[in-house]
Amino acid sequence: MCIISMANFNNIEECLKEIERRYNENEKARDKLSSFHDPIQMTFSDTGRKVLLLINGDQGIEVKDNTADENAAVKIEFTEEQVLMDMFNGEIGGVKAYSSGKIKIVEGSIRNLMKLRKLMF
Repeated sequence: MCIISMANFNNIEECLKEIERRYNENEKARDKLSSFHDPIQMTFSDTGRKVLLLINGDQGIEVKDNTADENAAVKIEFTEEQVLMDMFNGEIGGVKAYSSGKIKIVEGSIRNLMKLRKLMF
């Protein structure tokens, strides 16, 4: 059974807290990321905001807002902050956002992005 959250995300801060919540409360997500140790940098082109996700395998996640790591193995660029909010609100799927150019993988592989989908979309 799949439970769809009916929450309405109104800003990036709420989305970032939801990423942490999903990691902490979703055992399948933690299991899927058990071997993932690369920092993930998200950049939002409209505001220049950078967010760093530090995943320590199945041990924990730290979300650092307004922080960058130019050496991050995975870098994802969003055309605007609204794209992430739309994804969390179920208004656009990750595949559609990627195929329409609203999300770009600057560094890393689509395979890594697919591992993150339980946390982000």
